[in-house]
Amino acid sequence: MMLIWFMFFIIILGISLIFLLLYDRTKNKIFKKLFIGYWLFFSLSYLTLFVVSFINSSTTVDKEDIYGKYEIDKDMFKGNDADWQFRHFSFEINKDEEFVFFEYYDNQKIKSKHKGGVEFVEGYASPHLKITHIEPEHQVVESEPLLVRTKWDFYYVFKSKKFGNVFFKKKEEGIFSKF
Repeated sequence: MMLIWFMFFIIILGISLIFLLLYDRTKNKIFKKLFIGYWLFFSLSYLTLFVVSFINSSTTVDKEDIYGKYEIDKDMFKGNDADWQFRHFSFEINKDEEFVFFEYYDNQKIKSKHKGGVEFVEGYASPHLKITHIEPEHQVVESEPLLVRTKWDFYYVFKSKKFGNVFFKKKEEGIFSKF
């Protein structure tokens, strides 16, 4: 692959040298303009590809990004089941590396809390979350939820025996989260 890039660079350099030599021999300004346009084209193409690859790349999630409160992502699946899950489940991961899963009654009062520890396994593109010692156990909470990174955000997927995949997104907090 490196050889291909080297050959590509040599060809680009060779063509631009031809434009310079033709300008030097003939003093025709068209060859000077072709040389400038040629390098301008490649520079803008490279810059465009760089910007497009940045926009299309998955977000990088750091340990600090993971801390916070999470709620059911109703955008993944719409309907009564998603609304019910949204009203009844949430969790948070705090900076003391503690995991707390909340289950609510219909009146939004806390029905139960399920606490556990959090470990971050490094060596991946983003830290891998591992939930340990969850007490009492809950059928939604999985010890190693799947982190899914999108272009601008991320979410967690828990595999529940009762509900299948349960999607949690981080709660937006701040002055612009209401808009």
